[in-house]
Amino acid sequence: MDHSWTHRYVDVDGINAHYIEAGDPGNETVMLIHGGGTSSSAELNYGDVVGPLGEDLHVIAVDVAGFGRTTGAGSEQYSYAGQGDFLIRFMEELDLRAHVGGNSLGGWLTMYLALEAPERVKSLILINSRGATLTPDDRYVVWDKDQRRHRPPRRPFSTKKFTSGPPNRESVAKKLAKNFENKDLVTDERVDLAIEMTKLNAEYSRARTEATSSTDDASRNNYLHRGKYMPEHAGSLTQPVLLTWSRENPGSSPEDAMDFFNQLDDVQMHVFSNARHHVMLEHREKWVAVVRDFILTLDS
Repeated sequence: MDHSWTHRYVDVDGINAHYIEAGDPGNETVMLIHGGGTSSSAELNYGDVVGPLGEDLHVIAVDVAGFGRTTGAGSEQYSYAGQGDFLIRFMEELDLRAHVGGNSLGGWLTMYLALEAPERVKSLILINSRGATLTPDDRYVVWDKDQRRHRPPRRPFSTKKFTSGPPNRESVAKKLAKNFENKDLVTDERVDLAIEMTKLNAEYSRARTEATSSTDDASRNNYLHRGKYMPEHAGSLTQPVLLTWSRENPGSSPEDAMDFFNQLDDVQMHVFSNARHHVMLEHREKWVAVVRDFILTLDS
């Protein structure tokens, strides 16, 4: 894993918020938000791309409250909206006006920031984000890699987010492998980091899941913003949008993302083949180039 970045901390309303940083603060700033898995963190999701992006940009990847090395302070951060409000305060503390990107749930949070704090979000970068493309009639589907076709999921939400008991190497490696076509990326170092992050946040994750996902209705409602799913707010977005997707992404295919794409006025989309959920790690050099060029050519 790449480690050409620096650990940082900042107080956000009494929460010791952790982030990693690279690049010249005088350059355009991009802030990256991880997904919602118990082991998700700035280091695990973006550690390999923060340094390369930092060659031309100022890059911050943040641990949301209750993830990574940022402790969970209370129930006000349980919901997705609560996590979004935490990130707004994080940006205020660092006085950030940034291009904001998010993978998976991080894409939902990216849209939340763009809608609730538009003065701080210069553009959006959505990365394989089911939350950002979820629609009221559950029209999203799952990519069936073996048959190369789409099939409806058996049920749109699962209340079983994790199993009980401490994490072990085999189970963690198996979960990580679901994010990659290239299984060589499931290294001992990556597994060790995932186990560390899981142990740090297991209890808070369990409480958060019980509060927000005890029923399918609760899970659905957690995805809503002002009573609507995120794609229904597309017309309110004033910022340019970049979609980076994987052909083999589970849960939200490029076809699903196109429904959202077609609602936007200022939008680009880049689809990568032979990649799953963490495309930014599987195609690091190409993904970094796409994001860098998108940001640096916005005003040209």
